[in-house]
Amino acid sequence: MKNEVIYVAKPTWYTEQVYPGHAKFYEKFVAQLKQYHEVRALELPDIWVRDFLPVQNVQTGELYQPFFDPRYANYTPKFTAAIRQQVRGAFSHAKPCDVRIDGGNIVLTPDKEYAFCLEKQRIFHKSDGAQKAHVEQELKRALGVQNILWIPQQKGDKIGHIDGYIQFLGDVLIEGASSILYGDIETLLDGKSANLVARSHPFTTVPLLCPVAGNDWLSAKGLYVNFLETSRAVFVPQFNLLQDDENATVIQNHTRKPLVKVDCSKIAHYGGAVHCLTREYYE
Repeated sequence: MKNEVIYVAKPTWYTEQVYPGHAKFYEKFVAQLKQYHEVRALELPDIWVRDFLPVQNVQTGELYQPFFDPRYANYTPKFTAAIRQQVRGAFSHAKPCDVRIDGGNIVLTPDKEYAFCLEKQRIFHKSDGAQKAHVEQELKRALGVQNILWIPQQKGDKIGHIDGYIQFLGDVLIEGASSILYGDIETLLDGKSANLVARSHPFTTVPLLCPVAGNDWLSAKGLYVNFLETSRAVFVPQFNLLQDDENATVIQNHTRKPLVKVDCSKIAHYGGAVHCLTREYYE
């Protein structure tokens, strides 16, 4: 069985200023991770390592570094430049990948043949077929997958990270369905998107209720789909909400691995949960 090393961001005086409470959360979270895996902590300007650490090629194990340049939250040009500089120092052996994409916008299928991504202008312009073809070629080279499956970015989504919508749990596709106005349910894979997924991979899809945190579009509170499955356990975010136990049970019903509940009730306010806070590499 493959065993992965889990990378996280080490608390610093700077990250504690930007994300008050991260140091306290980190201490407990890393203790949970270390029960199952080796953990390596990096001193970085930001804690959402999934978005900016290199991606790993599933065929060769090589690391590739996409260009990190987000346009959301509090990421200023100076801040993103600092992130890129420190990541290059920590992963100088990573090969360049000529794609402007965040790691949180990549979800691989269990067979590692396909990668799901949200289609957004930050990656390529929809009207430019040559640019899209270049992005797909670069991503397939970096990830080692056969194809890229683009899902339209949802209306009102200001971040555009697919790991806030879907995750695979073994061979089961877990979809985060959001409760929106008047109790309606909105999912990423409605209509055209669902047909695209069904044609590509006939996975069993399990909905997971992910309450929207009011008008705070940056908050990830309620995004239970932002869990982390490793070779040895499944780390599930908890938010001190009524749905905590119900959604943990849904996930537990689809895996034989130990379920580790991670209290993300405070850290999620800053924009992410378990999946966003980690990056796993196979060695």
